[in-house]
Amino acid sequence: MLHHALNLEMVTLPGDAAAWPAPLSLHVTLNEVVLIEGVKAAAGEPLLDVAATLRRPRAGLVRHWGRDAAALPRDELYDLRRRIAYIAPRTVLLHRLTLGTNIALGPCYHTGCSEAAALKLHGDLLERLQLSAHLHRFPAQVSPAFYYRTLWARELVKDPELILATVDRSQEHEAGVTLLLEVLRDYLTTSRVAGLILGETLDAFYPLGHRLLRLEAGRLRQLPLLEYRERPLSAYLPLV
Repeated sequence: MLHHALNLEMVTLPGDAAAWPAPLSLHVTLNEVVLIEGVKAAAGEPLLDVAATLRRPRAGLVRHWGRDAAALPRDELYDLRRRIAYIAPRTVLLHRLTLGTNIALGPCYHTGCSEAAALKLHGDLLERLQLSAHLHRFPAQVSPAFYYRTLWARELVKDPELILATVDRSQEHEAGVTLLLEVLRDYLTTSRVAGLILGETLDAFYPLGHRLLRLEAGRLRQLPLLEYRERPLSAYLPLV
């Protein structure tokens, strides 16, 4: 189990999860990115909520880095959640706070640093997402593109070890998928991080993936990432 960032064993998802296998067994290896296609935004929420420890499954076992989240005391559970980046359709910014304050909230709370110090520490990330000039603005004052990038920035400044995300095609277009892909590619390359990314179509994310699954008729079918067969073997060494 210690070889997995996330392990779902014979899990029955909560809520309206008829699209998913029941029970569902799925694992994400350390430093592996798993892509699941054919998933509409709303349909992906039960899985991501369980994987992020925000909801408990109806049945089955969920482990994060070998630990059963349901058995953890509250303080350890909160510490575990700090290691997880979570992007889902219901994920929102606090509208009474500026973009900069939204992004800096986590570092300021956990380390006691100032907002300015937190933003300076992650200045390169903010510059690459083209957010630096907009940090003084409020969420209602920016386009969906900047709103979506701010959500990603807020999660990535946590230095997560597990990324859980649903990619919506309209958000993908608005946010500038090229910018996001470049940032994620470099982050995945330089950090020891695993990922589970869901979406109806994820072809743009194939270069980041190690496994591609498709949700069809209540089953998960594994597909080859043939478009990137030329990927060097060194890309897979962290999984060995």
